[in-house]
Amino acid sequence: MKAAQQVIPTLFGGGLGWGRTPSRRWLLMAFAVAAGLLAALWIAPAALAHGGIDAGQEPWTAWNTNPLPTILVLLAAYIYLNGLNNWDRPSHPVNNWQKASFLFGLFLIFFALQSPLDPLSDHLLSFHQVQHFILRMVAPMFILLGAPLTPMLRGMPSWTRQGIIRPMARNQYVRQLYRLLTNPIFTIFFFLGSLYLWQFPGAFNLALRNDEVHALMHLTMSASGFLFWWVVIDPPPHRSRLHYGLRVLYLGLIVLPNTLLGAAITFSSQPGKHLYEAYTEVVQPYGLEWHIDQQLGGLMLWVPGDMMSIVAAGIVMIMWYQREEGQHRAEARAR
Repeated sequence: MKAAQQVIPTLFGGGLGWGRTPSRRWLLMAFAVAAGLLAALWIAPAALAHGGIDAGQEPWTAWNTNPLPTILVLLAAYIYLNGLNNWDRPSHPVNNWQKASFLFGLFLIFFALQSPLDPLSDHLLSFHQVQHFILRMVAPMFILLGAPLTPMLRGMPSWTRQGIIRPMARNQYVRQLYRLLTNPIFTIFFFLGSLYLWQFPGAFNLALRNDEVHALMHLTMSASGFLFWWVVIDPPPHRSRLHYGLRVLYLGLIVLPNTLLGAAITFSSQPGKHLYEAYTEVVQPYGLEWHIDQQLGGLMLWVPGDMMSIVAAGIVMIMWYQREEGQHRAEARAR
C-alpha cells in the first residue's frame, strides 16, 4: 500500500509537491496538437477503407491493411520520445511509468484500428463494443497518464510550434473554444451523448455501411474520451478545475446512463431480431447467432464501462484522502 501511495500521486499529477498552475498558452498549444491528431485518426480509416473479413478467411489473420493508423501511432510515439530527449531541465519530470503508460495507450489505438479486432467489428457487435471501449475509455486514459503535453510540444518541429500552434493559441476564438470544450458540464454531456448517438440503431447501421460515417463515429468517441479524462486526470502541467470530491461525482454520473444503455441492448435481444440490421448482411464468424452477439455486445458496453468508472472513482478518493492528510501534516508542522 505504501508503494501505491507513492505511485498514485505521480499518475494523476495532483501530488502533494506539485501546485504550479500552467499558463493558458501551453494548454492551448497542447489542445491544438490533440485536435490535429484526432482529426488525423478520423481521416485515416476513410482514406483506405477495409472490407471486413473475406469469405473463407481466418478471422484472426484478417489484419486491417490500412497503413495510416500505424504511421500515425509511430509518429506520435516519435514526437513524444523526441520531446523528452530535447527536454534538458524538466520542471515536471516524466518518469518511466508514465512513459510506458503513454506508449501503451498508443499501442491500444493501434490494436483497436489495425489488428483483426477492426475487421471483426464489421461482423460482430461484441467485437465492435470492445473496439469502442478501447478508443473512448482505455486508450485516452493511459495516454493522458503519460503526461504528454510538454513532451509532444517539445518534440514537434519549431516551425510547427511557431507558425501554426502559437498563432492558434493567441486567437481569442480558439481560447473560447478551449474553455467550452474543457468545461466539465460539456465534457460529460459530450461523452454520454456520443455514446448514445452511435448506439442508436439508425446511426450505428449507417456507420457500418458508410466508411466516412464510421470514421466520424471513431473520431467523436475518441475525442469525447480524451475530453472526459482530461477533467479527471492531471497530466502535468495541466491542473483540473474540479476538486477531488467533484471528480468522484463526475465519474459516478456516467454509471447509471451507461448501465441503462447496456441493459437495454442486452435484454432487447431476441432470436431472429437484431437492433443493428447491418450485421445481418454479413457473415457471422464462429457461427455466433445474432441475438447472442447482441447480448454479448450489450454486456461489453455495460459491465467494463461501469467497473472502470467505479475503480477510477476509488483511486480519486484515495488521492483526495492523501492530499487532505498531507495538508493536515503541513499545517501541524507550521504550528
